[in-house]
Amino acid sequence: MTLASAAVLALPLSGAALADARPQPAATAKAPQPAHPSPTVPQDQLFKGRDDARAASLKVSVDSDHVRAGASYDVTIAAKGLPSGTAIVTSPEGKNYRVSLSAGRATKTLTVPSKAKPGTETVTVKVGNKVATATFEVVGGRKPQRDDHRHHESK
Repeated sequence: MTLASAAVLALPLSGAALADARPQPAATAKAPQPAHPSPTVPQDQLFKGRDDARAASLKVSVDSDHVRAGASYDVTIAAKGLPSGTAIVTSPEGKNYRVSLSAGRATKTLTVPSKAKPGTETVTVKVGNKVATATFEVVGGRKPQRDDHRHHESK
């Protein structure tokens, strides 16, 4: 067989092979997946952060339900499950005070302005992302103190 006759015989076969060649989808390889992935965090620690967040609490109280204008009162802070550090106490007048917590507790003494009008007032405390409030009633001004010297006549 000559080279020319071999080319003539191969041409119909190669043309047919080219005509039947359709694009085939590319083969993809998928990495084998374990049946049950193992957590990187121990199972008992998996939800610890969420439980801690639910257990965290912030309580604020004022030592008296009724405070006279011009008198002082104590704000008591009890933070459970929150980081010790700093609490921000906001007075009813809007003044902020930083208070250091010790074992999650602190007390801040505030004074009702002497010209405060009677009514309900609120103290706000923030520790971390927790906020708590306490309310109290402002009642009339300081009791007038008697000045006995005024009522004595000089002889």
